[in-house]
Formats: sequence, structure tokens, C-alpha cells
Amino acid sequence: MDNEQFQRLVLDQLKMLTEGQKELGQSVKALEQGQKVLEQGQVEIKNELKYIWADIKKIDSRLSTQEEEVGIIKRLK
Repeated sequence: MDNEQFQRLVLDQLKMLTEGQKELGQSVKALEQGQKVLEQGQVEIKNELKYIWADIKKIDSRLSTQEEEVGIIKRLK
């Protein structure tokens, strides 16, 4: 292998490495975007859970009130 062939080989390998690095960079960007979407979904789930717990507390309060009323009605009989 002469010097010219060696230089050509090194340049070809450098081009391949550069292309691979670009592909990796694009993959990392895609992963970052996916992570952002997941994080936003997590925030939305947390917000929905707040509303769900508020509804559960309301239902529990109403049920407690009804239980008390049933207890009063049973005592009156």
C-alpha cells in the first residue's frame, strides 16, 4: 500500500465516522424529543390524579353523610 492509497483509506474511514456521528446526533435528538413528550405526559397524569383524588374525597364525604343519615333513620325506627 503506497502513501496515496493509505491517505484515501484514512479519508474514507473519516467520512464514515463523520456520517456515523451525524446519525448518532440525530438519534440523540429523537430520544430527547421522546423524553420531552413522556415528561409532558407525566405532568398531565399528575394533574389528572389531582382531580381524581378531589372527586374521590367528594364521593367519600357524600357517602359518609349518607351513612350518618341511614344510622339516624335506623335509630328512629
